[in-house]
Amino acid sequence: MATGTVAWGWLSMPHNVDAPGHKETAAASELPVVIRSVLLAMELALASGCAFLLVLISAVIGTAVRSLLRALVAVEDEASALPVITSQTCETLMFCYGLVAFMSWFFQRPKREFVRRLTGCGWSGVKTCVVSLVLHSVAVIVLNWWQGQTEEQAVVSWENVEAAVHRPDGSFATVEIVQSLLLVPMKEELYFRGVLVLVGINRLQTAKWSAFISSVLFAATHLVNARHLGTRYSASYVGFQVLWALFVGLFLALKLAVSGSLVQCLMLHIINNIFALGVAKTIVLDITRPLTFVSVVSAFAIYGLAITRQLELLRCKADQDRKSM
Repeated sequence: MATGTVAWGWLSMPHNVDAPGHKETAAASELPVVIRSVLLAMELALASGCAFLLVLISAVIGTAVRSLLRALVAVEDEASALPVITSQTCETLMFCYGLVAFMSWFFQRPKREFVRRLTGCGWSGVKTCVVSLVLHSVAVIVLNWWQGQTEEQAVVSWENVEAAVHRPDGSFATVEIVQSLLLVPMKEELYFRGVLVLVGINRLQTAKWSAFISSVLFAATHLVNARHLGTRYSASYVGFQVLWALFVGLFLALKLAVSGSLVQCLMLHIINNIFALGVAKTIVLDITRPLTFVSVVSAFAIYGLAITRQLELLRCKADQDRKSM
């Protein structure tokens, strides 16, 4: 079995006596790379189609819940947070349940097994999240100090956070904050890491390529923000966001392959999104300026080191699993 996939062998193991024998399953993994790649493309298209249908179905359910709540509590303000947050939470839960059901059908394994295997987060996961929180905090403190010593426009600042958490009328953007810091990360992690990475590992028998494919697709989805160019985002910010999503997505996918914990990936994603609130979204990121250049290069360098570390852990994990067999 290829490097980094030994711990995920349960995906292709027979679940009951009626399932094909393990030898038959192993033989299927010896298909030519071209054929496996074509099959993977078909499976990813199937997963994407299922996710799209779930988005539509969950949106209908969310709209129904919102209308029902407005009727029951007689809410006059259309922007009232409670009905909107409740309906969006229902949408997210419906979407996530649907993806778990899809994985259960696709891999022919019980839903509770996926929940049990992917929701663990031990002490190692807690330490990883703490380290991420500390690194992000130190980076923000250093950047703010440096910005105070120069005349350059702030790339990361508290003013950006204030603008992100408040609407134009000055009210607190509760709905937007809950969505961007919790609901969206939940859906993205379960789909891009929970579904796409596992489908890739099962078909390609390699965690590294599965993580790369998932991260490319994750980054590509951020191109949708280009429709807000000139209003919410600058072109340089969208370009930075897409490249950043590629690095973050690759790190999270490899972290899942190493730890097996989707909860850990979710927590890291939330931490990333929290600190992303402070990034300026409308200014032009001029990398010829020393502060901007160092900020961007340092950010990518840190994630590059984190990705390298996950690849090393993946190799060590595979070696240990082989020795124990």
